[in-house]
Amino acid sequence: MKIIVFGATGKTGIKVVEQGLEQGLEIKAFVRTPGKMIISHSALSISQGDVTNAVAVEDAIKGMDAVIVALGASPDMQSDLVMTEGTTNIINAMKKHAVKRLIVQTSYGMSGSPEGIAFLKQVGMGEEQIAMIKPLLNDKAKQETSVRKSGLDFLIVQPMMLTDTEKTGKYRVAEKLEVKPGDVISRADVADFMLKSLTQNELLGKTIVMAY
Repeated sequence: MKIIVFGATGKTGIKVVEQGLEQGLEIKAFVRTPGKMIISHSALSISQGDVTNAVAVEDAIKGMDAVIVALGASPDMQSDLVMTEGTTNIINAMKKHAVKRLIVQTSYGMSGSPEGIAFLKQVGMGEEQIAMIKPLLNDKAKQETSVRKSGLDFLIVQPMMLTDTEKTGKYRVAEKLEVKPGDVISRADVADFMLKSLTQNELLGKTIVMAY
């Protein structure tokens, strides 16, 4: 299987690349800065470009069997908001090249959904703090909406607080997962689940929350 990973040099994206190569997949990493790719492998190719460049995205997706999106915001959570625009470009390119499977990582707390915002308040974030990151929340919410309306075989993955611990392969996933402040999930396990979702069909068309 040939897959392309957007956000491949991010903390979750790199885990997707690493584990996918271990599983024998052919992976194309779409990155703005190739020098940030720390993995070298005969089955890994690099496509340099910006996800907001529709032509670059379209060229990169040609010939792929599936797409994994692990785009993130900048550390300040206010600039570099490319999730909606980038994902829209990805969806349009997938339709043009008849690529159907789309796995998208977003976030439970930062999803911009009523549940997500309620959770942010539950963990102690005040109205002013939420207002400061509203552009990010709106971008995430619009990104998810564009995926749901895409008509593709999609899955949206909303992890709880991300950690850098090792992959366990043991985690909870559900549309209406019971969660609480302090719940976490490792980036390695998020990558594990997204890769498994490339070939599993029972959750397609759903938005899934992940936690231990």
